[in-house]
Amino acid sequence: MSTVACLMDVPSRFRRPLFILCVLLAAASLVLVRELQKVPDGHLIVKFFDVGQGDSAFLISPSGKTVLIDGGPDLSTLEALGKALPLSAKSIDLLILSHPDPDHFTAFPEVLRRFEVGALLVPAIENDEEPYRALIATAREQGVPIVAADPARDIDLHDGVVLDILWPLNPVPPMEDNDASVIVRASYGTGSVLFAGDLSIKGEEAVLASGIDVSAQVLKIGHHGSRFSSSDTFLAAVHPRLAVISVGKDNHYGHPNPEALERLSAAGIPIRTTTEEGEIDLSF
Repeated sequence: MSTVACLMDVPSRFRRPLFILCVLLAAASLVLVRELQKVPDGHLIVKFFDVGQGDSAFLISPSGKTVLIDGGPDLSTLEALGKALPLSAKSIDLLILSHPDPDHFTAFPEVLRRFEVGALLVPAIENDEEPYRALIATAREQGVPIVAADPARDIDLHDGVVLDILWPLNPVPPMEDNDASVIVRASYGTGSVLFAGDLSIKGEEAVLASGIDVSAQVLKIGHHGSRFSSSDTFLAAVHPRLAVISVGKDNHYGHPNPEALERLSAAGIPIRTTTEEGEIDLSF
């Protein structure tokens, strides 16, 4: 029997208060269900946020540790975090900046202000541009440790998840900022995701020439599917079962480029894009 039908048997003076109570209980139940869905479930959850023409991915470990890789071109990451985290969440264990381009960290200063952040990991390169300097200043103001990415210091979350810092080498060889992107592989059990930052084909060649193992089940495509990323040799080395492209709809760069998509197709790699699906969630 429906709530409305039940209320018809109630004296009229009680119907409105009971109806309001039913609505409130239904709303509370919905909130409770959504919150329970955010409780760690023993898996590694990877969320590729839909932030338009930029990058932002969120990792939730089996024990509930949280890692935000890049912060997008605007404040969309904050809204996505609000949906991904429990209402009671006040902290994020680690922020990782792949490289100092604004489309990868615009939300970071506000994240640093609103959450207790365990540490900020940044590329071990010099950058004097004002937005990046402001980010570093905000981290220092908030008392957040700033750590330079170093392949000799991988990050173990102590619940089965390991963040393997692969690139750049230390010391960083002379190269463009995009090619000095922090390349990290998140692994849990047999699952793994390689985050390629804005690596170009030239950077991919340097990574492969170093002999680094870049194999992974999932590849976050470099530079939003640019024509100058995702070479045949790099795709063969990673050998992913899935490619994810974080990209904005109708962007003026023409990303993802048809040539890059063709290389992925020729390699038999399924492609998912945020512009087509919105947020993309994976579980390992």
